[in-house]
Amino acid sequence: MSEAVLFPLGELLEAKFIQRDNRFRAEVEVNGEPVKVHVPNSGRMKELLVPGASVWIQPAAGEHRKTAYTLLLVQQGDGFVCLNAHLANDIIAFWLQQGLLPEFTGVTNIRREKTYGSSRFDFCLERQGRLCYAEVKSVNLLDGDTARFPDAPTARGSKHLQELIHCRQEGLDSAVLFLVMGNQATDFAANGQTDPDFARNLVLAREAGVEINVYTCQITLQGIRYTGTIPIRED
Repeated sequence: MSEAVLFPLGELLEAKFIQRDNRFRAEVEVNGEPVKVHVPNSGRMKELLVPGASVWIQPAAGEHRKTAYTLLLVQQGDGFVCLNAHLANDIIAFWLQQGLLPEFTGVTNIRREKTYGSSRFDFCLERQGRLCYAEVKSVNLLDGDTARFPDAPTARGSKHLQELIHCRQEGLDSAVLFLVMGNQATDFAANGQTDPDFARNLVLAREAGVEINVYTCQITLQGIRYTGTIPIRED
């Protein structure tokens, strides 16, 4: 793929993971000194954030910030996993603008954080004259060759699926876009053992006509590239 479709990551600083203080803050070691960093992901990530793991952090500005850095990548095997769940929306927006997602090549209008009724969705897309409301989910749990979501119970995730079903019932298109943020999985499945409600709601969404797409990417220290889609399987 060409450099034009590389989503850049910007300045990165290598560090060693020490410990997670709470859901949104961790401690890493930079040049032998402990540094507090923001963790932009509420998932458990126990298999990724282990003491001594190589991680990459980004400088972060902002008058309300309590930490000077944000945790971005962790090395897993020969590859990297992106831990910033919020970045998934920016990546999807970039790919939509580049026309890389085959299901949305006809999109003529991309709006973010749009409200429909009492719900707010990550995207409202205009595709072939029809509106499509879409939610993005960042996936970083790998079970063998299968990517799974979520890695922690998420009532919010089930609520999003129910809202997307409601959109379909109202005659609108709707979609959930899973972005696997790391190792190249061969397929995707809901993590029913961790969150059976989400797994059931995903089945209901699919039966209601909600589009479910799972995208993969290649992550390097320079940026992130779109690599394609993988199938969904039911356990």
